[in-house]
Amino acid sequence: MFALVAGVIFYGVSMLIWRGGMHPGEAPNFAWAFQAGPALAFGMFVVMIAANILITIVMFILTLIFGAALGGMGAFSPETLESGAAGAIGGGAIVLIIILYIALFVFLLWVQGRFMVAGPVMAERLTRNPVTGLGESWRLTGPSQWVIVGFYLLFVIGIIIYAMIAGMIFGGILGSIMGGSAVGAILTMIVMAALVYLPIIMISFSMPVGVYRAIAPRASGDVFA
Repeated sequence: MFALVAGVIFYGVSMLIWRGGMHPGEAPNFAWAFQAGPALAFGMFVVMIAANILITIVMFILTLIFGAALGGMGAFSPETLESGAAGAIGGGAIVLIIILYIALFVFLLWVQGRFMVAGPVMAERLTRNPVTGLGESWRLTGPSQWVIVGFYLLFVIGIIIYAMIAGMIFGGILGSIMGGSAVGAILTMIVMAALVYLPIIMISFSMPVGVYRAIAPRASGDVFA
């Protein structure tokens, strides 16, 4: 329930920010934003469910093809690489499994990249229909899809590195100061939210409209001038 409410707020606020940036001086349309935002969230949920169903089908086909050699579906699980069973299926099979998981990760980034500008499209057109945003995003991102995937990949890697470093630095400092107390744990979470998660959210707000500004068939100065 908390994740659902957070998602509605996140996408609703995103719509307000994108619309306000594209049309400065326009009065905020809260009613539209908090209808269009959840609609987009639901649309993306359906897209990701479809992507995961496709992944499941591909994994099932690979199991049928390589099952006898790799020992069934269990050979494709991450636990296989962490256990002694990895040696039993051979080095070549391990390389195949690693390549498979890298391919699946890139595929998910590709799906997210193709639908990245659906929100800005809906904001510009002031529509509540996620199909319009998703369809137009698919069309606009086509020519630059692999550049967007590469940009998205660098963003994900950068976020992971930043979160790890910030967590070790600030978590260690506050932990040593507070001595592991409950107050220290709460203070650590607050600081981490302000210094790690808030910047990530702000960047997440700006990325879709930044990509939209670069690929939309209009003068870049017209969007977030």
